[in-house]
Amino acid sequence: MRRVLCLWLPQLPLERLARKGDLRLEGPFAIIAEQKSAWRVTHMNAQALRAGVGPGQSLPDARAICPELLSEPADPVREKALLYALRRWADTLSPSVALFEPDMLLLDIAGVDHLFGGEDAMAAHAVERLSDIGFSVATGIADTQSAARALARFAAPGQTIAPPGSMRAVLSAMPLEALDCPDARRTELRRTGFRTIGELAEIKQADLARRYGIEVVNGLAALLGYRPDPVAPSMLEPSYAARMSLPEPIGLLSDLEEVLRRLAGQVCQRLQEKGMGARSFSLTVRCVDTGDHHLKVGFAKPCNAPEQIIQQFVHPLDKLKIEFGADWFRLWAEQVEPVRSRQMVLDHAGAETDATSQLLSSLGNRLGFDRIERFVPHASHLPGRTYARVEASRHEASENWKLPGRGRPLHLFAAPRAITVTQAGRPPSEFVWQRRAYHSQSIEGPERYTPEWWQDADLRTRDYWAVQTEEGPRFWLLTYPGVKPAQWYLAGRFA
Repeated sequence: MRRVLCLWLPQLPLERLARKGDLRLEGPFAIIAEQKSAWRVTHMNAQALRAGVGPGQSLPDARAICPELLSEPADPVREKALLYALRRWADTLSPSVALFEPDMLLLDIAGVDHLFGGEDAMAAHAVERLSDIGFSVATGIADTQSAARALARFAAPGQTIAPPGSMRAVLSAMPLEALDCPDARRTELRRTGFRTIGELAEIKQADLARRYGIEVVNGLAALLGYRPDPVAPSMLEPSYAARMSLPEPIGLLSDLEEVLRRLAGQVCQRLQEKGMGARSFSLTVRCVDTGDHHLKVGFAKPCNAPEQIIQQFVHPLDKLKIEFGADWFRLWAEQVEPVRSRQMVLDHAGAETDATSQLLSSLGNRLGFDRIERFVPHASHLPGRTYARVEASRHEASENWKLPGRGRPLHLFAAPRAITVTQAGRPPSEFVWQRRAYHSQSIEGPERYTPEWWQDADLRTRDYWAVQTEEGPRFWLLTYPGVKPAQWYLAGRFA
């Protein structure tokens, strides 16, 4: 028979901040999240709770009750990372551990609880270990994971262990919130008059399925142990990291680079063995006087070459101010991806691609990767929409550009520029732009384009003309046929 231990961390978002030494937690503080089109309180500390702040309150209501309340939006990404780290720790308790986001760990403890002196002692051991590192935790032990989760959340202290085969007797007084089913179904059950799991268990399953759907029946069966509900272990992703502690602090740039070279060699060796690369690397430098300094570099494509990592870290390390030395370092790879194998060719295309990636990496680390853009083709017949600007490090250069039948200007204005017509014509024989007069010498056109009717943009038909002027410049003129009086614009300028 399977036995499941649930570890529920009800204050995980707050305790993540407390572990960082956040001073805001010394007063009333709450974690908020956007729910039902409003910012609402999801977690609060003891001071806020004593002041009257409760879960589900809107942020304005909570601040009206407690004016000194401070708040911060929830950070699901970092909270998940912390829960994942605790999942690694839970391997010391059981070989089969699963995550139940956002704040639970599920352990299959069948056959291992005797190593701790029984289920009760094992749960107490887990609580003690988590309390030592700053986490409050509630536990539940049952035959199924649904029942263990219900006990951890809703059981009274001292009643969190359900003896084997006694799920119905133990859980009958639990509220409907313990049932794993869609919220809409649970609301419908409450409107009908159901309040506890025991009341629901008295109804025939066929009647429940006919009236409320199969989700309610499956959730109730899993909760009471009528159907298998095993723990599906969460696979651990490999960690590509290395650290180094020194007996004496160092501060010279050459020494820092040598430490980084050794760390990068270890991390890259693991990446290469798995055929992986990373788009970003983070380096923590712990100074003896100023604490931890976190440096981060990115790459335009997955990297597993130590020399490229060192090259990108030279500038951040040079800007780092170390007065009394650093004695602890840690390098880890983030955003790990497979490295695509490339066939060797006789030309220099591969070398050019690598050089472009290194250039993008260097510029991105200096200026920001979101500021380095490239053009890619876009499916549209309108001249101004045949391309799109995308982040260069996230998109490969495209070789599928389709050249139009006629030439396009080198400089295409984002918005057409109005010109002053001094001698009418189609196109104008003479016009003024930027206080300078131009006379048409030869013309090509018109090119007529109808609008994209599915877009909410300008829906007017457009005529384009290529005009070579006597003064030298060659322009691309635009007009909207049917518009009276005729209006002319400068859409672009040729080389």
